Amino acid sequence: MAEMRWPPGFVSELARRLRHGEHLALWGPRGSGKSAVLAELQARLIRMQVPCGLSPSTTSLDDITRALERAYPGVDTVEIGRRTARARLWWVADQHPGVLLLDHLSDVSNAMVAFLRRLHGGVIGALSALDVDDERERREVKPWRYGAMSVRMPLTSRSRLRRLLRARRARLGLPPLDENLEHRFLHAARGRPGWIVRCTELECDRRYWCEHGLLVTVLCTDAEVAVRFGALDLLRPAADAEPRV
Repeated sequence: MAEMRWPPGFVSELARRLRHGEHLALWGPRGSGKSAVLAELQARLIRMQVPCGLSPSTTSLDDITRALERAYPGVDTVEIGRRTARARLWWVADQHPGVLLLDHLSDVSNAMVAFLRRLHGGVIGALSALDVDDERERREVKPWRYGAMSVRMPLTSRSRLRRLLRARRARLGLPPLDENLEHRFLHAARGRPGWIVRCTELECDRRYWCEHGLLVTVLCTDAEVAVRFGALDLLRPAADAEPRV
């Protein structure tokens, strides 16, 4: 997302550490931009000709295997067992170190932990993105790190969120907000650019408007649900809706 920015050198430092074979756990609330960081890292590493595989959702050992296959597309893993495929990929990675980007890591099994530990030590750099919205989730992810160093996702400043909110509203043809409504949106976002994106997408749906204007409380509530749980089944895609101006 073009409007998203992080502290100077943040992505560069992550890329440097991954290229040196480190395993990192990037954690932060849903909507804070972790997936965007992984996408930027992937683009940067590919430009640097570093083997890199991205798993958009990582809940099993097969997801990690598929990410390795994307990092090393020249390795023949067709018509062989998954265990043999992992051994073959591991051998190639040992000769040509690369990077794994594991987004939305969850439901971590002992087999996943064991395999990631096997890739540690200069074979493969790995960055796991973990969704952590509260202290309970923070405690629960501790055993998942398999020796990975913890990196907290920096939250976006209020001024950057304001620019993102205004830019997206202008692009979507939504009417300008008065100062009070803008303050409410920025407060509800809590440093998460992904929340701003979801909120403006939902606002394009006519059901968030009434004869008195925008249903702000309902919109903010649904945006929070959409960010935390991925989607609202009762809502049609925003692309099918027209903004009310």
